[in-house]
Amino acid sequence: MGTDMKELVTVEQAERAIAIIAVALPVVGILAGTLVGALRRRLAAGLAIGVLCGAAGPAIWALWHMYNGIIGSYGLDSVRGLLVNLALFIAIGLLLGLAIGLVWRRQARGIGT
Repeated sequence: MGTDMKELVTVEQAERAIAIIAVALPVVGILAGTLVGALRRRLAAGLAIGVLCGAAGPAIWALWHMYNGIIGSYGLDSVRGLLVNLALFIAIGLLLGLAIGLVWRRQARGIGT
């Protein structure tokens, strides 16, 4: 009794979706940031936030390719590959969190506004 199981989402479909996100998010971020900034009468701040939010698209694309590169090198069921990905994503998350926290604190104190 052979089962012919197929993937729900192919690698090609995932690649295409991530590529669309990588291109669309910066555009949406800039447009939304400009609109919100204009409505709040803080165009530069709104645009800056929109650009930063839009940068998530290319970041997702880059992280996807790094993840796939590590998995391709070590194998999908490799503990070493899992640990390398885990360390990489923790480091990126910590650095991003520290950077956001620094900007947030500077904004709260009124520095750079």
